[in-house]
Amino acid sequence: MSLRYIVSLCFLLSLFPLTVNSQHLFGNPSCTDWQKLRLTDKITWLNAYLVPLNLTNVSRKKPRVDKFNQLKSLDTVVVYVDNFCTANANDYASAGAILFLDELTMENTSH
Repeated sequence: MSLRYIVSLCFLLSLFPLTVNSQHLFGNPSCTDWQKLRLTDKITWLNAYLVPLNLTNVSRKKPRVDKFNQLKSLDTVVVYVDNFCTANANDYASAGAILFLDELTMENTSH
């Protein structure tokens, strides 16, 4: 691709307005902001935040079962983060999401 094509493409893309508030979807919402988000925004944010973390966890720890991947939906994660944010209003949704993933993926080491 020529430099002229790339510059033209970038310019054209910059003309389109964003239809999604990416700060709430892909940033790190405070627990106060989390409580105000719609369910669909919460699920979108959790997918964007937890999927890469889980992939890193799976590649590092090599668990026998990828428990996060087996979740039928993210409803339980939403409830977990909702409860976390209710109890920790001055914290961030990411802290609750990480706690959920840690608890979910904890391996039973007893034999």
